[in-house]
Amino acid sequence: MLLIFVAGCTEKPSQISKGATAEDATVKDATIIHKTYGGFTLPEMQMQELTVNSTAVVFTTSDTEGNFTKKYEKPFNETAFKELITLFENNKFLEMNDSYTPQAGQPIVTDVGTLEISLIEGNKSKTVKVDPYFSDYMPERLQEIDSKLLELRAYALSTSPQEAERIGRNWVENAPTYSYDGFDLKLENHTILETIPEQHFLTYTFTSRQGGYGNRTGQMTIQVITPHKIEIIVSEKNVTSAVIDGEWDELSQQPIPKETDANDMNNTTEASAEGKLVEMKYKITEEKAPWNKWYEGGNIQFIKAPTQSELIIAYYGTVYNIELNEVNRIDGGSLSNSPDGTYYVAKVKANESDNMKTLGWTDL
Repeated sequence: MLLIFVAGCTEKPSQISKGATAEDATVKDATIIHKTYGGFTLPEMQMQELTVNSTAVVFTTSDTEGNFTKKYEKPFNETAFKELITLFENNKFLEMNDSYTPQAGQPIVTDVGTLEISLIEGNKSKTVKVDPYFSDYMPERLQEIDSKLLELRAYALSTSPQEAERIGRNWVENAPTYSYDGFDLKLENHTILETIPEQHFLTYTFTSRQGGYGNRTGQMTIQVITPHKIEIIVSEKNVTSAVIDGEWDELSQQPIPKETDANDMNNTTEASAEGKLVEMKYKITEEKAPWNKWYEGGNIQFIKAPTQSELIIAYYGTVYNIELNEVNRIDGGSLSNSPDGTYYVAKVKANESDNMKTLGWTDL
């Protein structure tokens, strides 16, 4: 059926280059789309669309109003695209149902959005919808296709080492400190952190002709040759962190708060160090927890399957920008004010406690 589908072009044999087949010409014109929308995710990522053809892999995101937010593009080749088309053929994509929904006896999953996978060639197309987007609702053949397209999405989001170094160097050269009086910029180290998408940790050294940081126009400065080290992180083609000499945040253009002096540390107890944190609890019920719904939605990927504690920390940090610490599962019998049930207990900054209460957490 796929051969019939992709051979349905209107070109005459004479229009096809020598040595090529009608199928080759049609594959070049084919497009595969993996689109997800709705569900519980960041507002700026309500629509996520991966488009693949014989020359490129493009991933775009849009907000709740449908406005384009980000675009990531990577080169693709015809051979790899043919293999992808073959995957669709071997799994009989054209014979699949137009939609897949929960069947009798299957659990109902909410807040995970909708998936649409399309194969398009000319004026012919086939789209398969999965609503809600949950792997158990798909046949194994469709799961295999979905998994491959998610790999390509990760590829589109990735940054090559050479590109990361180019982005890093250009950023440093145009940042206030270096552009004011810096010279002799050198890359000393490049480490790729094991995250998805990758985070490139780059260390550069350079020299300034005067002391201080940032744009010092109009300031009293010391005329002294000053060596510097700047550590930056490049992720998704953007610089997300930049620290000079461990003292200056080049992104926000302000000093890094210094750690407490060693002598002061001797006079600071562990209790006072934790005074800025409060403990909160979340009761475990039969209803699926929001972080599990979020993970099953496929909007986050880990190198390996996360523990519940890791997933909870990632969920609140990514979705709500709330930092949790020391997440543990505790039997309610161990809690004097909560004798019944089982809970997750976590430490959170005191100024976030009200936000956590709106999300179902209570004071311990």
